[in-house]
Amino acid sequence: MHPESQTKTRPYSCFHHHPDRSDDKNPIPDTGWRGSPPIPSSDGGDSEKDWLSKPPYNWLPARSVSGEDLFKTKYESSCWCGAVRFAFAGDPFDAKYCHCRQCQQLHGAPFQWAVIFPKTSVRILQNTSDALHFFSTTTKNTCHHVPCKVSCEICRAPLFDEGKRTVLAYPSHYGRVPLEFQPSCHIFYGQRIMEVCDGIPKWSGHKDDSELIYKGCDEELRA
Repeated sequence: MHPESQTKTRPYSCFHHHPDRSDDKNPIPDTGWRGSPPIPSSDGGDSEKDWLSKPPYNWLPARSVSGEDLFKTKYESSCWCGAVRFAFAGDPFDAKYCHCRQCQQLHGAPFQWAVIFPKTSVRILQNTSDALHFFSTTTKNTCHHVPCKVSCEICRAPLFDEGKRTVLAYPSHYGRVPLEFQPSCHIFYGQRIMEVCDGIPKWSGHKDDSELIYKGCDEELRA
């Protein structure tokens, strides 16, 4: 639970809730990407040319007419050894806990916690000894084939998932976890291996596209 989160008390528990995310559907902010395509690797796979020089990797943002930086770094993440570092502009679209079997196996944990940023809000700051490492969950090979998992070759710390349109980053790599990174829900809770009593919605599959197992702290958990 976050020390700055809002608290709601119930007869038997005290839940800490995520910030209001009523504007999750906001358009992608202008962070200075002027290349093509508008969202690199949005078709998935490995067909994107020069992908390493495009978002979310080693790209140079444009400036405004007045010379102001359009990419305004708000957060930075780093792998455990510090060889790989990324900058993030603005706040995430959303954050979630994922209980799917793939996340359980690839993370060696009961579930994955991720914050979701548009690709053009992410850029690499450091890649010492070419430590950036990729694993494709589609081909099951160590290659950049979207969607893929991005980690550090040296310390093996996972950094984020690159999807077709977004980056799903792991909050533990940001140092002190910001309030804005609190999850709005659990997804694939139908595949859970443990119960989590935190008072936020729990979906059997994808958010807004599956059965809502648990609506919130005023409703009891359904089997």
